[in-house]
Amino acid sequence: MKKSSRKYSFLVLYFISYMSFSFCMTKFTPYLSSLGYDAMYRGIIISGYAITTIVFQLLFGFLSDHFQSVKKLIIVAVAGLGISSVLLFQKGLGMFAAQLLLISLSGGLVNSLCGMYDTWVLGVDHEMQKSLSFIKAFGSVGWALGSVIASQIILKFMYSGLGVSVLILAGLSICNVVFLPDIQSIERKDKIKLQDVLQLFHIPGYTLLVFVLFLMYAVVVANSCTVIDKMIALNATDFEISLKFAFGSLLEIPTYLAGAYLLKKFKAIHLLHFSAAMMTIQFILFALANNAGAMIFISLLQIFSTPIILIASKMIILEISPDYLRNSSQLIALSIFMGVSSLMIPSIAGFFGVHVGFDITLAGVAMLGVLSLILIFWLKHIFHKHNIMME
Repeated sequence: MKKSSRKYSFLVLYFISYMSFSFCMTKFTPYLSSLGYDAMYRGIIISGYAITTIVFQLLFGFLSDHFQSVKKLIIVAVAGLGISSVLLFQKGLGMFAAQLLLISLSGGLVNSLCGMYDTWVLGVDHEMQKSLSFIKAFGSVGWALGSVIASQIILKFMYSGLGVSVLILAGLSICNVVFLPDIQSIERKDKIKLQDVLQLFHIPGYTLLVFVLFLMYAVVVANSCTVIDKMIALNATDFEISLKFAFGSLLEIPTYLAGAYLLKKFKAIHLLHFSAAMMTIQFILFALANNAGAMIFISLLQIFSTPIILIASKMIILEISPDYLRNSSQLIALSIFMGVSSLMIPSIAGFFGVHVGFDITLAGVAMLGVLSLILIFWLKHIFHKHNIMME
């Protein structure tokens, strides 16, 4: 496949896949709410996919470096997402245990696939590495459109129709994956072992970087659950909730499109620092908001948060990690900062939201951004001390 055709095929893949991802992730909370679960129980169920995120990303990261392949793992994961989503949105499966299991599977696979797709693009060649930010912009377009389309599907076909839609998009994604190249193999006498992977935590700054990303992603998770809980408490409609997700995703697009320029002009670590500051401001405003319209407007600040975190973190990890652990370094970091935060935040924030109120809870989440701001100064010191230049 020619390089130009390959790039456009990845654009299509991200667009279709992220649309299916949004069908799931933006509707977990409203779906559980429609079944009668309060914020605390919704938080417990949604926290379930954090465990599978951790397990899947650790497993996929190790297997991708061990077998030097990401493409085959993605096909299996996308198929699993389609099947689990169809089962999840059948209201006949009204048992708590069944919903916990299926949300754990579908949510864990979505989070893992987001990381695996990026790792795949980074591993094809240097040209594709430079295109990652641009390609991810089309994922945001798919997510934004999916957020709005999902509401219309639910109106006409109910949640069961949404599950079937995810399955159809998963099938289209697999058809696209088949024709794309796999990652480049790294010449090595012995296959990657667990001891090799553990060496990642001896890299200067890697552990602290993962912890900082954990704090920042905890804020991102709260944006998808606690913010929605407050909107529901403010009597937001399903369309307003979809609009909040759609605006957030659409405004990520300019940042992704400008990603290559931003990384060239500013150091990735500085971009990460700026993102932490903007997320802190955003959540202080969320805590002060008193209507759903204001919360939708505040979501515009997402242009400075999620895309910068994902772009900057991947480039920093790529630079400080050895080539033979390039997949593990990305997915293990994701499994910790994405998985653990997804496990802890929905249930903890749900508990505090019910018992002390959503405003105080959102203000508390903002403090996580403040802590990450402070720790990034320390991270910069470590990189400077070890002559690690984050260009």
